[in-house]
Amino acid sequence: MYRSRNRNRNRNNIKGPNSALTQFLQEEGISAESIKQRWLDTHPVESEDIKTSANEAPSELKEEVDIIKEDSTTIVVEERKSVEPSVDLLQSSDEDEDYKEGSSESLVNRRLRTITASNIDSDEEEYTVSESPAPIVAREEDNQETLAKKRAKTKQVLSNRKRKRKKAAKLLDQTADEIPSLQQLALTVISNNISSWKTGEKNDKLLFTHLRDVLGGISVDNLNNLANALSKNRALDDNTLQLFLKTDLKSLTFYDCSKVSYEGYKTLAIFSPHLEELSLQMCGQLNNEALLYIAEKLTKLKSIKLDGPFLINEETWIKFFEIMRGRLEEFHVSNTHRFTDKALDSLLQNCHKELKSIGFSRLDSLFNYSILPQYLTNKDFHTLVLEYPYNEEDVTDEVIINILGQVGSSLNHLILRQCDELTDSMIVNGMNAFLNGENGENDKLETLVLESLDQITSDSLVYFFSQISLPSLKECSLLRCIEVGDDALVELFLNSASNSLVQLNLNSLKNLSSKIFTLLKCENLGSIDLGFVRCIDDATLETICKQNLKLQLIDVFGDNLVTKNAKIRQGINILGRQSDSI
Repeated sequence: MYRSRNRNRNRNNIKGPNSALTQFLQEEGISAESIKQRWLDTHPVESEDIKTSANEAPSELKEEVDIIKEDSTTIVVEERKSVEPSVDLLQSSDEDEDYKEGSSESLVNRRLRTITASNIDSDEEEYTVSESPAPIVAREEDNQETLAKKRAKTKQVLSNRKRKRKKAAKLLDQTADEIPSLQQLALTVISNNISSWKTGEKNDKLLFTHLRDVLGGISVDNLNNLANALSKNRALDDNTLQLFLKTDLKSLTFYDCSKVSYEGYKTLAIFSPHLEELSLQMCGQLNNEALLYIAEKLTKLKSIKLDGPFLINEETWIKFFEIMRGRLEEFHVSNTHRFTDKALDSLLQNCHKELKSIGFSRLDSLFNYSILPQYLTNKDFHTLVLEYPYNEEDVTDEVIINILGQVGSSLNHLILRQCDELTDSMIVNGMNAFLNGENGENDKLETLVLESLDQITSDSLVYFFSQISLPSLKECSLLRCIEVGDDALVELFLNSASNSLVQLNLNSLKNLSSKIFTLLKCENLGSIDLGFVRCIDDATLETICKQNLKLQLIDVFGDNLVTKNAKIRQGINILGRQSDSI
């Protein structure tokens, strides 16, 4: 049965949704008609002219008015093109019934006003046109001068910004402003453009072979520099890897292997069979097959350091250590959840006699650190790195004390990061007891990193630095050991280590005072991290610069008392100063 669409349209008095502007105008009682009336009230002369012109309008206009009244849709389309912007905005946004009732009358009046305005005598127009050219020309000349000044200013700002970016990049890279050698320029050109030299064809190998021939070959000493540059530009992949296929290569370090496939690792093992030291960082594509292939083909391999080998499972680790039995001297692994306690057992059982360096960092499935002391028996053991254990209870004072009891006398590098269970007992009963050297002088320890150990206090470090002389210490870091204060640093600066220190990290030691830095006089100190040390200000910074003549880099991130007014000796780079904006 047919039902009209208009049936019961107004029974419930339901209206469609309104926009936010429409609702606001309704609440404030604003409408197009009220705006029109207000304008007419404020312009009585023009309104009278409009009424007069409306009465004298020709018949063609009356016919047009009739057409407008008959066809409201045509009115809306025509009027939206000619009406003033303010009225048009209100008119287009008003969608309620009030708009529909008053639309015809208001549109007619506006149409009349527009037509009448077009019939005004042209005397005023002629007067305006005759008087206006001179000011317009002057304005154009002023605008051109202003535009030229703005362009010059913008160019200067961009130039300064570019210069500051380059300076900031050099600071972050810790490179000085010096003229690069021809060799460095060649390596830079290769690393920056090597991606564009790829042809994408089957003869890519011939391309890189030709590159080696043109350059006359790259020396073994510069291959690591080239590897660093390629890694920095994310340009190291299976193709660029061919530059490192040298039979006489013995040591190789890649800092970004994310684009190297497992086939690339196998190719490296084939064409560089004499490798003894291999470091692969971010090696996410290294799989089980490639690792075993490396172990089998690189028969002289003694040291391997892997970061992110999360594709290698427990069985492969066990088999790898069985293959490397009797020749693996250094093993460092980090950022993987598949290196388990069974893998550690296999490493220690098969390679413990030869192990001289071991490092574990961010291993989520390794818990049994307590078995390390009974296997680390090599008298030449020199490096111990334990970082970010998954369970803080796994690395305790007892574990470290027992390890130091086995290898402390020969240690060159001791690195402990965020082992939260370590306390003063580890320093007093471990480091002080087993790192004392001969007659209280330890000339072997070069690196001492104790970071994020929040239970270590100044008392234990005062005892350690006052009892043991460290004439060979080059790097010392106490980052985020928040309980350490002035007393510990007094003993460090009075220790013989002050003559050999090259890097010093005191980041986030909030209990330090500015007076302590008057004692900081290190002949060979090259860089110091003072980030988030509250007492550092301009005067303290000036004192540090004057007393340490070889200082080149100072990190002051978070030190809001350091300003651009600090008098810094020429040759020292300040990194992280808040007043330095890019």
